[in-house]
Amino acid sequence: MRLSDLAMYLPDATLDQAHGDYDVLRVIHDSRQARPGDLFVAVRGLRADGHDYAARLAREGIAVAIERPLRLSAAAPVLRLPDTRTGLAEVAAALHGRPARRLLMAAVTGTAGKTTTAHMTAHILTAAGVPAGYLSTVAHGTGSRSRDNRSGQTTMAAPDNQEWLARMAARRMRAAVIETSSHALEQGCVAACDFDVAAYTNIGTDHLDYHGTWENYFLAKARLMELAARAADKGVPKTTVLNRDDPSWEALSAHCLTERRLTYGIEHAADVRATDVCVSGNDARFTLRTFAGTAQVRLGLPALFNVRNALCAAASCLALGVPVEAVADALSGFDGVRGRLQRIDRGQPFDVYIDFAHSSLRLTSVLGELGKNTTGRLIAVFGATGRADHDPAGMGRAAAHHADFFIITTDDPADADPGDLAGQIESGVTGRRRGTDYEVILDRRSAIWRAVEVARPGDVVVLAGKGPERTMLLANGPVPWDEQAEVETALRKMGRAIA
Repeated sequence: MRLSDLAMYLPDATLDQAHGDYDVLRVIHDSRQARPGDLFVAVRGLRADGHDYAARLAREGIAVAIERPLRLSAAAPVLRLPDTRTGLAEVAAALHGRPARRLLMAAVTGTAGKTTTAHMTAHILTAAGVPAGYLSTVAHGTGSRSRDNRSGQTTMAAPDNQEWLARMAARRMRAAVIETSSHALEQGCVAACDFDVAAYTNIGTDHLDYHGTWENYFLAKARLMELAARAADKGVPKTTVLNRDDPSWEALSAHCLTERRLTYGIEHAADVRATDVCVSGNDARFTLRTFAGTAQVRLGLPALFNVRNALCAAASCLALGVPVEAVADALSGFDGVRGRLQRIDRGQPFDVYIDFAHSSLRLTSVLGELGKNTTGRLIAVFGATGRADHDPAGMGRAAAHHADFFIITTDDPADADPGDLAGQIESGVTGRRRGTDYEVILDRRSAIWRAVEVARPGDVVVLAGKGPERTMLLANGPVPWDEQAEVETALRKMGRAIA
């Protein structure tokens, strides 16, 4: 698209065309990727400011977009925007023909459960005849095609999101579901996504190393409702979906700006509710009672939190017009998400689950739920990541309270000392004896083998933290890692597997 035409779609933008017009092939915000045909949008980040690189690129003949005054000796046009962070999304959306306005758009945010709920939502829509793509922590899907998310981010940068949405629209998808992090909301990554549904799983305490306070974290999450309320009209009511059982419900409800609000829950009366809930070791059965009717669901996933995830997905799809019977049928046929309470069955006489739990909140939830339905011992293998503060001591408290035996190991230490991280976890362990009730084995492969070795018939082994990830981040960079392959190898070589 010609830059002059692109600028016409951007309110409050001004274009300096002293050096003529410019053919924009791609929108970027990383100066290291710049090449002819790119429009570089200078965004201010935590560690670097894109404006510091704009002058050099402008001299080299690459068009730049800026928000603050700069002295430029430009050999290409300069686009001036009031806010380049939001402008990055708007420019990328305009370049791709505003794909979100050709799709029904749902966003899922929350402290825990986002990934499973996003995949459930896309699955229900597709099964109900509304082909839906998805962008999640685990994968990016466009119909029958799916690709692992190797970006290391829950939610990608705005240009990547718009490119994927354009791909979905080109492949005749009718809807898209985006797993949306608080970072992405704060940084404008999902601006110009024109959401029709803003769905919340829960709001706990997370990412305070980035947001500073819980209030800032909450406000970042609340922005999703604001985006939906301002989004382009597509003939469906803009809807906020809230967890009536979560302590955040009242505060989120007070912030709700969309024309419709739907609630879901188990303990409290809600627009979408599960009753007669029966959770076993491998599935959950319940009656789905909604404003649109009632149906029976047999969800092939364990744990009460997955019932809540299913209710959130159900409410989101009901908001987009899917009949309740179709919602229930699709939930009953949902196979789960790789690395999210994924059951590994190779004929071993005990259960093995892989989960992404890498925070004290998620670890408490996973161990607490699995412990309710365990006839044998609950054995946990987990570590603390060096990439963020997820309360390592709290993880130690969770394991000491819920697990019968646990092994503290390594999980993405990055630049941190794995031994120091293990020590932080161990500082939260009370009332348990090292060597008897738990062990510290820093090599994760050895920790998994140890868990397989000590497991007895009827036990449940939980490998927490890595989930679906394909690498482990060490001080010298990422190295290949596959949790499922590791535990399957251990089961086979130790003679515990049949299949």
